Amino acid sequence: MLKGMVAALVVLTVVVGVTAMWHDGAREVVRGVLKFATDPVLLARVERLREPILEASAESGVDPNLIAAIVATESSGHVDAVSRLGALGLMQLMPAAASDASKKLGLPKPTREDLLEDAELNLRLGARHFAWTLANEERDVERALVAYNAGRGRLAQWIRESGSYSAWHSEREAAGDSSVLAYARKVLSYAESFRERGVFAIETETTQSPARGDTHALPPTAHESPPER
Repeated sequence: MLKGMVAALVVLTVVVGVTAMWHDGAREVVRGVLKFATDPVLLARVERLREPILEASAESGVDPNLIAAIVATESSGHVDAVSRLGALGLMQLMPAAASDASKKLGLPKPTREDLLEDAELNLRLGARHFAWTLANEERDVERALVAYNAGRGRLAQWIRESGSYSAWHSEREAAGDSSVLAYARKVLSYAESFRERGVFAIETETTQSPARGDTHALPPTAHESPPER
């Protein structure tokens, strides 16, 4: 009986201590540990899609490391991922965006099943859609990622309300509450991780990761205008 009480007291002490640490800011440490523990698995899962990612990169002109990073962030590399808003597959495409991208590639309109089962198709359509988004967001990769995540319509509204993208960006930086900026940075962080691992290095001589103002990520037909995501 005494041993049982002692064990219970130890468990309670640990729980209370962990709870206190959590409220003292240790959650960031825990998240960091979990990220370190899980990221290698996620990265390896996405890297198994190496060939279709390289093909989508060659077709769209988008850096394969960036495509892989979007996949890692959007779906964790799960082909059949579905969001609560109805985005589908590896690159979490909305049906309208996928349909428009397919037209520009001269492909049949994809079905829901196509987007959830055909990894190669989802990657091709997603890369094409991102290339167009990048072209229409002043070739600014971070801005294009914000638009890809939030939708170009919402980003346009935020820009109108703030006066410029730079002003909106500064406001959200100061507030420290922008989930879309956090999304963009997460993608860019994953892209750097993939670049360091070198799995997609074969293509990086001709499709470099674009910085602000860089045009390497643009396909020849990127200035066409599909519906907003």
